[in-house]
Amino acid sequence: MCHLYSGVSTVAVHNQVPGRTGRSTPSLCMWIQTQAASGRHACASAPRTPVDFTVKYSLTHFQAHGAIQNLAVSRDAQQREVFVACRNAIQAVSSAMEKIWEVKTGPVGSPDCETCRACDIETDPGDPHGICYFIDSSSPQPEPQCLYKKEQNSPSFCPDCLASPLGTKVTIVEQAYTMLFFVAASVNDKVVQRYPRRSVSVMRPLSTEDGFHMVMSGLTVLPSLRNSYKIDYIYSFSSKDHVYFLSLQREDPLNSNSAFQTRLGRLPTLIPEVWMYREVVLECRYDPKRRRRRREAYREVVYNGLQAAHLGRAGKDLMDELRVDEREDILFGVFAVVDERGDPEKNSALCAFPLTKVNHAIDMGVEACCQSGTEQLSRGLSHFQPPESCNVTCSDKATLVAQPYYRLDLFNRKMRNVLFTAVLVTINGNHTLGHFGTSDGRILQVAIFQRMSMFKVPSAGPGCAHFMTCSTCLKAPRFMNCGWCSGVCSRKLKCASRWNTKSCAPVIMEVHSSDSWLLFCGGSLVLYMFFICINAIYYVVQRF
Repeated sequence: MCHLYSGVSTVAVHNQVPGRTGRSTPSLCMWIQTQAASGRHACASAPRTPVDFTVKYSLTHFQAHGAIQNLAVSRDAQQREVFVACRNAIQAVSSAMEKIWEVKTGPVGSPDCETCRACDIETDPGDPHGICYFIDSSSPQPEPQCLYKKEQNSPSFCPDCLASPLGTKVTIVEQAYTMLFFVAASVNDKVVQRYPRRSVSVMRPLSTEDGFHMVMSGLTVLPSLRNSYKIDYIYSFSSKDHVYFLSLQREDPLNSNSAFQTRLGRLPTLIPEVWMYREVVLECRYDPKRRRRRREAYREVVYNGLQAAHLGRAGKDLMDELRVDEREDILFGVFAVVDERGDPEKNSALCAFPLTKVNHAIDMGVEACCQSGTEQLSRGLSHFQPPESCNVTCSDKATLVAQPYYRLDLFNRKMRNVLFTAVLVTINGNHTLGHFGTSDGRILQVAIFQRMSMFKVPSAGPGCAHFMTCSTCLKAPRFMNCGWCSGVCSRKLKCASRWNTKSCAPVIMEVHSSDSWLLFCGGSLVLYMFFICINAIYYVVQRF
């Protein structure tokens, strides 16, 4: 029988009394547990780092011959190929990170350039006029086909010119028996004047597959602003009935020192007309009041500059927190504070924007603009169209919502001294997993990411070896599948002996004794244990 009184346990023990066979008398044991004090027989402290972030993992990777500029993944579930765009080449890579084929796209004028001889157009090494090419990825060695019809294009009018050397984002949407190309391009005077391209346009490929038909005449930065007001398009995607463009640009087109903003532009896929174009400012904020941080004098922080984005869905845990449906498309964005020069600080934030709520904010903003009141709102978008106030017919014109739409930083301002430059979100069970690339070439799994390499990193992480102690190993997230094996944190397949995921046994490094006490050393937390039984006192110190 044992009784516990505030750290003191009393145990009734039946001991055989010498000289009295067949009879026993109860003795009283007391077990007193207390923290160790420094003294003559104290164990030597041996601090141990629980996690080693210098551990290097060997990842399956593909080494490109130049800086990787873009990636795309095949939609074919049977053959998950990755298409890698680097300088002067497009390469198809298998899921095993092996090259399947390569198409040379430069240098312009070189005999190796396969796209250079596909189109009958004058060559310009500084600007290839934004011509698009069709490549049959199912061919073992595809030949590029030019999407350019010479007789319908000229240096002053070029509907087949889509891409800009300053940056372009394209989202392709299937509609009936054809496809629509939603294009967002950064422009200046040179890009617009010769083989002109537009800021936002919608194109449909011709059935002859040698050019485009212009579905929407497009929106283009006004002539007076083209060399002073730049729009950096960062990400583009489609969801349900709309296509979206994410950009970083200044708040005031007429003020070159105005603050930067993250904008989300929206076009419907069924009616992709200029008058249906909508924009809203997106903000990622840290709010100390909402986060209940009262111990320190934190101020509200607005992360105004989007660095990267990903459209995905949330696992059940995050889904419940965001109060969204399991089928809800969510825009995940990593933000930084961007100064007036356009330089981001090395402090990052992650915000999740449910698109249903974003669309509701846009619709409510347009409705507020159209309502008559004492204060007439501006229609905005003064870099695309002349400034004017809203009126009752304002829904028939392109409109910027006056009120920014914001969400709170999911990292709670913990990601300091790090700049995220890439983001991918996946689901593993009920968990939502974020994979973040940083400006110094790392990802959250602490694997090195080289700018000219593409790595294949498992969603569960590259390994467990960076957990240095049993306790940190077993506290790792369940989806990482880590366990303790012969003094090393590993996965079950790499464990040749007993793989433990339940508990950590005490590790005894030293034993000291005398006539009245025993001292066991090992671990990090020191506890004194006194066992008082009849005439003997057992004095035990154990570190856990």
